[in-house]
Amino acid sequence: MLTSNLPFSGWGGVFGDQVVAAAMIDRIVHHADVLTLKGASYRLRNRGIDTLPSIRTTTNETQG
Repeated sequence: MLTSNLPFSGWGGVFGDQVVAAAMIDRIVHHADVLTLKGASYRLRNRGIDTLPSIRTTTNETQG
């Protein structure tokens, strides 16, 4: 089992190379079942915030 809070499109930034990231993703998901969860964080539900600061968009930041 492998989990990530980043979509596959963001892996190139982490590894510094889109080609390397694409190759890694290809090998990881080959014969795999990929589950994508959407929605508000269960951990953050009573904290008054929707997302962690590292994944907030600029739209959310300007709203306060």
